[in-house]
Amino acid sequence: MFSQRNIDEESVLIDVGELLDNNNAHEMTEVIGAVQEAGKKYIILDMSDLRFISSAGVGSILGAVGNSRGMGGDIILCSLSEKILHILEILDLCDYLTITSDEHTATELCAVEGE
Repeated sequence: MFSQRNIDEESVLIDVGELLDNNNAHEMTEVIGAVQEAGKKYIILDMSDLRFISSAGVGSILGAVGNSRGMGGDIILCSLSEKILHILEILDLCDYLTITSDEHTATELCAVEGE
């Protein structure tokens, strides 16, 4: 299961863990959906421990971005390894996704966007 903690009324941080693949991508979709239904506009995905992401894992994130942006928020990816960042670059997703270097920067971005 993905651990999560509230940042503020509009923001939550979800720890993605080490793997986001065909075995757990549906769980990620469910967790993000539940957080969005609870009214959280900004979802920070902490990817500091992520070692592998499959196409299903990427899809679980992409599917949620539109919903968050439709609510006036966003999905923010933080603390990506060079390997995971390279995968997103190959898929030409870096310009579409909001990516920050660390949790602190992601949290600040939520605060600025939420004003």
